[in-house]
Amino acid sequence: MISIILAAGQGTRMRPLSYFIPKILLPVRGKPVLDYLLDNMRNVAVDHHYIVASDHVEAIDTYLERINMSNVSTIRGLGWETGGDLSIAFEEIGDESDAIVMNGDIITDVDMQELEKFHGSHDPMVSMTLFELNDEEEAKRFGQIELAEDGSITEFSEKNQTGIRKSNLVNVGFYIFSREFISKRSKYMTPKKFKLEHDLFPRLAHSHELFGMKTNINYWWDVGTLSSYLKAEHFFINGKGIIPP
Repeated sequence: MISIILAAGQGTRMRPLSYFIPKILLPVRGKPVLDYLLDNMRNVAVDHHYIVASDHVEAIDTYLERINMSNVSTIRGLGWETGGDLSIAFEEIGDESDAIVMNGDIITDVDMQELEKFHGSHDPMVSMTLFELNDEEEAKRFGQIELAEDGSITEFSEKNQTGIRKSNLVNVGFYIFSREFISKRSKYMTPKKFKLEHDLFPRLAHSHELFGMKTNINYWWDVGTLSSYLKAEHFFINGKGIIPP
């Protein structure tokens, strides 16, 4: 198995920090975001990790070389959102194995071994991790996900326009794409600017090819903005986060 970390955004919401440091290397309590993401895969046999980046690629390469992380390398993306840059990565890597895919600005304690087992037992095109968020105000920031008893996602919409939530399930931002999907990717996605959450996942849910696994996590932070980055930093001091301790 391989992993692909989507970190090709320009980090405009993290300025001025992202002017000087790539977002994926920003430290949270002295530890780069990249290290948190790699920790999520510590119990999964991943042969190689790929970071898709469009800015500060040389800085990321220098960091990887300095810490002698030989099984991690970079792919130059174009800032084509999550879907477009993942398409670029698939074109370069090929389709010889399943791929763990994750957003490069998430800090959580999710264990990808659970999703690996779930994916193996259900064998869908794409599996994703979900968690329950019972804070109604916080949940308004997220899309609408409905899950059937067999684990298939019957509805995936990035934003809930009505304000009425049918479930409290939220997308963690960690996925497994099957080798079959990658080999047939031209049927589902082409190298252009698009978002997985807006354009691909709703389509897969409609055709019953998207499955979701509910998991228990202790914390979850999207550190794509300066305010959420600072809140994540404070979380590791006082233990208060989106997921109550």
